[in-house]
Amino acid sequence: MIRVIYAVGSTCLGLLMASAVQAADLSGNTGPRHEVRGGVMYHDTMNRESGVDLNVEYLSRFAAFDLFVPVVQWRATFRPHVGGSLNTAGHTSFVYGGYSLTLDLTDRIFVEGSFGGMVHNGVHVSADRSRLSLGCNVMFRESASVGFRINDQINVSAMVEHGSNAGMCEANNGITNAGVRVGYTF
Repeated sequence: MIRVIYAVGSTCLGLLMASAVQAADLSGNTGPRHEVRGGVMYHDTMNRESGVDLNVEYLSRFAAFDLFVPVVQWRATFRPHVGGSLNTAGHTSFVYGGYSLTLDLTDRIFVEGSFGGMVHNGVHVSADRSRLSLGCNVMFRESASVGFRINDQINVSAMVEHGSNAGMCEANNGITNAGVRVGYTF
């Protein structure tokens, strides 16, 4: 799963870097816009912890820019994001931040990858098989999404996210969640 996320992200980044890139005008209505997303996530796809996560995320147009890939006529947006997931069963919850790259395949369909960090309240090392052993509180986080724009302001997307300490701490179960979110662009 992680290899797929890295492969998709690397391919998209390679296409963008190999093509001409145009920066967006952030002073007008064109270019990156603010977006708020919210949804529900299936917590821990390996079923060691339970519950549903309530997820909220904000993508900012500040420190963002648009890219254009002329070879395939795709528009992309690179935006900073912050968010959080609250687990309804009292297990691992977290806040996160980083950058998201949204690639418009058509006017309505988009794919997105993100990378950054997260801070969680989970267990470092646990002998309890119903809890994750995450090693340390600060971890890397990446996600991949496929979405559909209902109109110019509202979209819906399916997302998978993964958090891991990349082997930098003693335990490293990692956590993978999957779910659906609705976004509002303004």
